[in-house]
Amino acid sequence: MSVAECPVDLNFVVDSSGSVSRSDWTTSLNFVAEVVRRSTIGPNNVQVAFVVFSNVATVEWGLTRYQDSASLINAILNVRYIGSSTNLNDALYLTRTQVFAPGGGTRANAIKATIILTDGEDNVPEVGTPLTLQNATQCWNDGIRLFAIGVTDVVDADRLIQISRYNYRHVNDFDALQNIVDQLSPINLCPQTGTDIVERLFISV
Repeated sequence: MSVAECPVDLNFVVDSSGSVSRSDWTTSLNFVAEVVRRSTIGPNNVQVAFVVFSNVATVEWGLTRYQDSASLINAILNVRYIGSSTNLNDALYLTRTQVFAPGGGTRANAIKATIILTDGEDNVPEVGTPLTLQNATQCWNDGIRLFAIGVTDVVDADRLIQISRYNYRHVNDFDALQNIVDQLSPINLCPQTGTDIVERLFISV
């Protein structure tokens, strides 16, 4: 928690496809929980939504569902595991049309950010579908900043870099996610004088 926070509407888009083992799924959820623990959760600070994707994507909860840290972390740690294909394009579509839609709880004065966590290549309705890039572009056009984390060497790093506009980090395995928790703390999303968010976060590829 930091005294210098700004309002952040933060959305997590998390891969629950078959390439993610149940053990790695637990590690993924613990990682998201650790990021959340570093912020003040509430209507005047950081609000958190969660989108899970596999063969389909689902908004597990929207930005205003949990307004305290304890209930939010409990919800994160209990998100269901699916274990099928990798439908990132649908997850980004729901990010734009549901999570950050008018009436969805996003605030006019808040930074809109989405953190994508995936260990594979999106493949619904086909590998390399242009729908993912189209939805990513529409998110950016709507003021939603995308940040991507690729786990293992199976990910298509070039594609994730394109989706996130170089706001990309790679880790070798799920256990290594703990090494980048501090970089993803929502306090790092708050602008500082003369410094833009994109220049300060995820500077190495």
